[in-house]
Amino acid sequence: MRIFLIIGFLLTALISIGQNEQDSILLLNGKVYYGEVTGIEKIEGDSVLNFNTLNKKNEKVTDQLSLYRVFSYTKNGQENIMYSQNEFLGNYLSVNETKEVTIGSYDARQTFKPTVPFWTTYTLGLGVSVMDTYLSQKVLDKANYTNPYGYTTPGLFKDRLSLLPVLVPIVASVSWSLPSFKLKEKKMIHKSYFNNVNYYRGYHRIAKQKRMLGSMLGGFAGIATGWTTHLIINAFN
Repeated sequence: MRIFLIIGFLLTALISIGQNEQDSILLLNGKVYYGEVTGIEKIEGDSVLNFNTLNKKNEKVTDQLSLYRVFSYTKNGQENIMYSQNEFLGNYLSVNETKEVTIGSYDARQTFKPTVPFWTTYTLGLGVSVMDTYLSQKVLDKANYTNPYGYTTPGLFKDRLSLLPVLVPIVASVSWSLPSFKLKEKKMIHKSYFNNVNYYRGYHRIAKQKRMLGSMLGGFAGIATGWTTHLIINAFN
């Protein structure tokens, strides 16, 4: 048993060392790519950073990133800053300020989970999609109304589906983009940036995107649940 533990530990260590030896590319939006940086070249007037990486089949493939998207890349432990302050290009922040924003964006990508927006909008989407199919007595009493499923009594899942619930994730995602929140130090990877305004700007920018996307996905997932339940119930009616 001990020998297996030792072998497992060694394999983990080797994999970790291999990952650490990879070059890394840090984009201005906080995304990180790993691979082997091979150089910079001009293609049709656009400066691009070339790097090799492995695909799912463990085959080496060459990829490229436009240099204007890159903050820096690290090769053989040496960081090379690609960003430069240039107001004509829209780069108004200094290198240090941009680094703080970029690190904030990176931390948000790693630590922020839009759990509350997802489940809140999921519940709303489910609730609205269910109530949207409620057949009321008032509707049944209309002289020209014919129920598509043959129901003659009021209740849930007895009326036809509509597109009304689709408004829920659209409105909710916009709503979740508005509120800000206080960032707790324990949620930060780079704790030395605590109370740094530029770091918070980068963190909240990505957190806002995640809240909006999480809310959108949650809303549509809730609607899908309600619609699927409606179809199953009426399929066996």
